[in-house]
Amino acid sequence: MSQTTVQLALGKQKIIEDIKVLLNDSEELLRLSASLPGEGVDALRSRLREHLDSARVALEDAQASAQNRYRTGIDCTEKYVKENPWQSLGIAAGVGFLVGLLVSR
Repeated sequence: MSQTTVQLALGKQKIIEDIKVLLNDSEELLRLSASLPGEGVDALRSRLREHLDSARVALEDAQASAQNRYRTGIDCTEKYVKENPWQSLGIAAGVGFLVGLLVSR
C-alpha cells in the first residue's frame, strides 16, 4: 500500500470518528434541551432528531459500503495470489527491492 493510500485511509477513519463524536454530542445536546419549554424549541428538537437519525443511517451505510469494498479487495487479492503464486512472489520481491533501495538512501 502506498503512503498516499495509507494517509487517505487514515483521513477517512478520522472523518468517520469525528462524525460519530458530533452525532453523540448532538444527541447529548438534544437530551439536555428536553427540559427547555417552548414551541419553537420543540420544533427545533424534532428537526434536530430527524437530522441526527438520517446522519447516523448515512454513516452506517458508508461504513458498510467501505467494509464491503475492503472485503472484495481482499478476496480478489487472495484469488490472484492463489492463481498466480510465482507472479505474486516476483511482485513482492520487486516491491521489497525498491523499498530496500529507498530505505538505504
